[in-house]
Amino acid sequence: MFENLIKIIFCHLAGDYVLQSDFLAKTKGKNLYHLLVHCTLYCLPFYVTFGFTSALVPLFLCHFWIDIQKAAVEIIDYPTDQIIHYIVAVILFIY
Repeated sequence: MFENLIKIIFCHLAGDYVLQSDFLAKTKGKNLYHLLVHCTLYCLPFYVTFGFTSALVPLFLCHFWIDIQKAAVEIIDYPTDQIIHYIVAVILFIY
């Protein structure tokens, strides 16, 4: 379980930061296509690490919804955004 937790942390960091360009970070809240690209890139490290699993679909959908709330509607602040992303990933990939 601890090993999977470490993998989830690294997958999140790679998908949400390393694979997200400055351009995507600035435009994903204003452009639906850019948000879809970001969410796809976010899921890529999870796919590479855990393989093709049914958890990828809810991961994608939850990431999409959370980022819409944060970027477009602005009702979620940055720390809450990150906490929710981690909780979702842990629920989907540990249990």
